[in-house]
Order: sequence, then C-alpha cells, then structure tokens
Amino acid sequence: MFDWAFIIPLGSFVMIYGFVKLGTEEKMRSRELLNKEIMMALEKGVDVPLAQEKNPLSYFRKGIIWTLIGLFVGVAFIIDGDVQAAGVLASVPLAVGIGYLSYYKVASQQNEEK
Repeated sequence: MFDWAFIIPLGSFVMIYGFVKLGTEEKMRSRELLNKEIMMALEKGVDVPLAQEKNPLSYFRKGIIWTLIGLFVGVAFIIDGDVQAAGVLASVPLAVGIGYLSYYKVASQQNEEK
C-alpha cells in the first residue's frame, strides 16, 4: 500500500525546489535586463555606476520563507509522531530563516542611521 506519511516531506522538497527555481530565474532575468541597460548606457557614452546596494527587504522575504519552511517541516514530523526527526530536520531551515531575519534587522538599523 501507499504510505501517505511520505507525501509531507516530498511536498516540502518540491516546494523548496520551486522556490529555488523561481528565485534563480528571477535573478537571471534581472541580470539580463541590467546587462542590457549597461550596454545601452555604454553605447550612448553615459557613466554607469557599478556599485548597487542590496535591499534589506529581500533578506526579510528570504527569512520569512526559510523560517516557515522550518516550522512546517517540524510540525509535519511532530504530527507524524517523530519529535526527534522534527528537531533535526527543521532546525536547519529554521536557523537559516532566523539568520536572514536578524540580518534584516541589523541592515534596517544601519540604513536608518545613514
């Protein structure tokens, strides 16, 4: 028979794959547009500033996503009754998400001081 408990971890891996794929496609698309813009500016003889500041809001978005993934994986394994696996497997994405959120907090404070 089919084991339905296998669906929850498989679904989380598919979801993570989807987020990573969408993120990389968006980055590639934005880099292509930036390269076209730079090439057009160079053809016209305009100076192009190369340094760009990252938006702290992107770190907030990443932090929310990773934290929720960690929480959902943990809850899924706790519902399944495997608390030890929940602690092990959910701790990594949860820690990454908390790291992104704390970096967002620090970057936001530094932007306010400027």
